[in-house]
Amino acid sequence: MYSLKSLEQEGAPPLLQNINEVNDWNKKRNAILNKWLSCIGGLPPLVTPTLKLIDWEVHSDYYHIKICYSSVKNDWVPANLLIPKSENARELIIESDVTSLLYSNSSNEMKFPAVIALHPTSDNGKDDISTSTGRENRQYGLELAKKGYVVLAPDTITAGERILKADKPFQTASFYHSHPEWSAVAKMIVDHQQGVSFLEELNIVEKNRIGAIGHSLGGYNSYFLAGIDKRIKAVVCSCGFSQFAQDPEIHRWGRREWFSHIPKISDYINEGKVPFEFHEIASLVAPTPFFLWMGQNDKIFPHWKPGVEGLVELNSLYEWMGDGEKLKYLLGNSGHDFPEEIRKIAYSFLDYWL
Repeated sequence: MYSLKSLEQEGAPPLLQNINEVNDWNKKRNAILNKWLSCIGGLPPLVTPTLKLIDWEVHSDYYHIKICYSSVKNDWVPANLLIPKSENARELIIESDVTSLLYSNSSNEMKFPAVIALHPTSDNGKDDISTSTGRENRQYGLELAKKGYVVLAPDTITAGERILKADKPFQTASFYHSHPEWSAVAKMIVDHQQGVSFLEELNIVEKNRIGAIGHSLGGYNSYFLAGIDKRIKAVVCSCGFSQFAQDPEIHRWGRREWFSHIPKISDYINEGKVPFEFHEIASLVAPTPFFLWMGQNDKIFPHWKPGVEGLVELNSLYEWMGDGEKLKYLLGNSGHDFPEEIRKIAYSFLDYWL
């Protein structure tokens, strides 16, 4: 347990303090993981992935398939599934053509690496990153599909097609009415784990080449997922890493009037303490290849200096593991954005590690 005052005065707690061998780190990692799971309310067992096919479109270089996939607690996740066209592109006329494309056992069927692409705080959810109607510098799902990746872009709770009729976007009150002891963070993680399970079921996907990418909300959801689920083989986080220290929005991660991530955190903050710092949660990703981008003029996460301190600690961990080349982080002077030049570097990172 850390006091907020000590975090601001002393900086990011060292990850490798009293760590001399691998077993020491494994014990510390387990302690961090258990604390994290306790705060977010735990993760229930995954369910068998099931598909509902909604609709599809055929574009010049990719297929856009609207689906829902099953998740825990009898829930369904609406998602856009983008599939690159191979040289022997199929005609998708009827539903069986689509299911044959997804599940064909033909040895001639081309396989692709895949990413689960997670959207930022956008009312349009998945469409913001996986359709041509998405905002500038946000269409990373669509761009990756055109580069040859199978892309699964799901809606998080409270966004896109998951906005309840009585609610506004990103209002979590209804979720907590149904799940008072859980957290939105845990729900998002498990929904995304179910997405990974769905991707693994597709015969067009190379099952050992699945990554995650996201900006802002999608950025921290990506590394939260990769820290829990080692089926993610590379992760990109744009403008989604921040620390508790010096955060001007003190209850950013706790109870708020709109999107409450982890309500339990507010109980600690009200006592002037926190159970972890976020570079410790990021350390759960190691040694998975990890790319992070931060903007020095980010108005959403303006406290970039503590963030950089956390990344320095994360770098020390990767170096100690002998995997320094698997961590790449960049700091620029842009705002809360995912600029084209940074996306190109991120895509090259995914190309290399997937």
